[in-house]
Amino acid sequence: MSFSSDEVNFLVYRYLQESGFLHSSYVFGIESHISQSNINGALVPPAALLTILQKGLLYTEVEWSVGEDGEVARPIEGLSLIDAVMPEVKPPKPVVKTEPGKPGVDSTAPAATNANSNVKAEIKVEPGTGNAGATKSSSSTTGTTTPTESTNEVDSSGSAAATANNAGSGASNGNGTQAATAGSTNATAPAAGDSSATAASGANKKANSSEPGSSTAANNAGNANATSTDDAASSTSTNGNSNTSSSAEQPSSGAAPAGAAVSTSNPDTAAAAGGATAAGAKTSTAAVTIRVGAQPNNVTAGTATAQSSAPSGTISSSTGGTPAPVEAMEIDQSIEIPESKARVLRGHESEVFICAWNPSRDLLASGSGDSTARIWDMSDANTNSNQLVLRHCIQKGGAEVPSNKDVTSLDWNCDGSLLATGSYDGYARIWKTDGRLASTLGQHKGPIFALKWNKSGNYILSAGVDKTTIIWDASTGQCTQQFAFHSAPALDVDWQTNQAFASCSTDQRIHVCRLGVNEPIKTFRGHTNEVNAIKWCPQGQLLASCSDDMTLKIWSMNRDRCCHDLQAHSKEIYTIKWSPTGPGTNNPNTNLILASASFDSTVRLWDVERGSCIHTLTKHTEPVYSVAFSPDGKHLASGSFDKCVHIWSTQTGQLVHSYKGTGGIFEVCWNSKGTKVGASASDGSVFVLDLRKF
Repeated sequence: MSFSSDEVNFLVYRYLQESGFLHSSYVFGIESHISQSNINGALVPPAALLTILQKGLLYTEVEWSVGEDGEVARPIEGLSLIDAVMPEVKPPKPVVKTEPGKPGVDSTAPAATNANSNVKAEIKVEPGTGNAGATKSSSSTTGTTTPTESTNEVDSSGSAAATANNAGSGASNGNGTQAATAGSTNATAPAAGDSSATAASGANKKANSSEPGSSTAANNAGNANATSTDDAASSTSTNGNSNTSSSAEQPSSGAAPAGAAVSTSNPDTAAAAGGATAAGAKTSTAAVTIRVGAQPNNVTAGTATAQSSAPSGTISSSTGGTPAPVEAMEIDQSIEIPESKARVLRGHESEVFICAWNPSRDLLASGSGDSTARIWDMSDANTNSNQLVLRHCIQKGGAEVPSNKDVTSLDWNCDGSLLATGSYDGYARIWKTDGRLASTLGQHKGPIFALKWNKSGNYILSAGVDKTTIIWDASTGQCTQQFAFHSAPALDVDWQTNQAFASCSTDQRIHVCRLGVNEPIKTFRGHTNEVNAIKWCPQGQLLASCSDDMTLKIWSMNRDRCCHDLQAHSKEIYTIKWSPTGPGTNNPNTNLILASASFDSTVRLWDVERGSCIHTLTKHTEPVYSVAFSPDGKHLASGSFDKCVHIWSTQTGQLVHSYKGTGGIFEVCWNSKGTKVGASASDGSVFVLDLRKF
């Protein structure tokens, strides 16, 4: 028996990836030179480290149970890993009393049992994260799966090839079971300076963005109650009730309060409370749940105890108090969207992190961990759902080879003639609607987390792990200006005007920058943890931001402090969206509202003018990753890792339509007519819901 340190390091690296510790795996991969090992990661099955640890633990239980005579004299059950490596815990060998010439057994020893009868800890691999033991039929889809799709494959060199693709098959191996990978189809170790491409990278881009010294939940555990003095005179809303408080009196919701209810991320997963580190045990001893997707941590103020991430029957108030009961999660069957109104699109071979409708035509673009983007023709005249496959390739040895990195951001320009994509290979690309590659934009030193066109369509804005944001000239593909003001990876960007934009980062700062200006024109401080998303209101006057500190803040260029500090969510807020309503929009007579989606499994609608919560939408049972308003602002779509897409009335807060897919939902979006909702999921599926005639 022999093994090398490279093999041990690789298994630890993969365990960190599969468990959601993506920034830790990135740093570990760099320091242990994973990229220089000769291990083929594609051949290593998911949960490999846990599997070998289980076998070793069972062997230790057997070894300790067997007496000197070889009989099972004292069975050892429920042995923990820590017990197994501590010599002082090992029980003494049972004393065997024998009569001359006769083998004997200690009368105090229990009856012999088979040590192998111990049940192994169950390993659960969530949708899209790989398949550990359980097979998944490729035909188990919900909705109408298109029977045969015409597929045109286009790589980064612009060459196209027509192939026939079985839409219902998904990505399967020779045994008919869905292929399991931890992140991408070809699991390759990242090169130095490049973040690993994993399934969770798109679900929670910030998880892969932390660098040594950057802010983490653990770093903020001790100061979670400290609010920046910039917020001293800001309006604070707690659970929808506005009041004014100084920063010394109003704690930030960067940590769950003492005594708040601890909920688990899954009914099958027990909370790993009592750990000594915030990045510590996210799994229970009874069941090991591997989520290659964002797995948020909440840290109780003053401790480093981690708690898992999903709702149970109650939601803890982010500012203390008695947990409020959540509405029952039953869905009225009368509002379920029938299968005849759902078109399931198969073709991607890994998680689909992002999707977006063309603003002019019924073309749906999607980006996946299989290093491709796809353009689906969803027009009524096309019943076969033709797809263009945009393969993201890189130059290697003078040849074009697949990048094997996630495509996690994409955006159409204003007239729908061009599609921009951002990838974890560090390149942004511009594609034409026929699938041809127009430009490759290479300046970032690592994964790209966000990418946006400006309204005029002449510039593209991107944010990356290299702590910079870049404005690109869309016509030439050249870098017009690079902004290096953040001290940690930049997570999101949003245009205010055609030449000014805001960016946010894991450094807890928000910078407003302008083309041609070499320093930020405004910097907003006040968040106490990573800032996940920022969005300008339709008028470009107010900027909304959401953070892992569980707060939603509203900023104005006329003030240094936030206008509103909205504290009602009990876990991290992942994304926010403004309604397309109010002055200057196509719906000027409808009030402007803001939607926030959280890992506490709720969506909240806010009256920004009053700083109060209008509605709390509570039907989801897992973290909510995406929300999107219909073009008229009357409805809101939400997507969660509970596999459900819900359609809500923004006026009443009532659930009006619901559909359950086959994987956790990463993104939802409306077409320009407001008749269809697209969604992308963790199992590689994309589906379109037709809401006409409802």
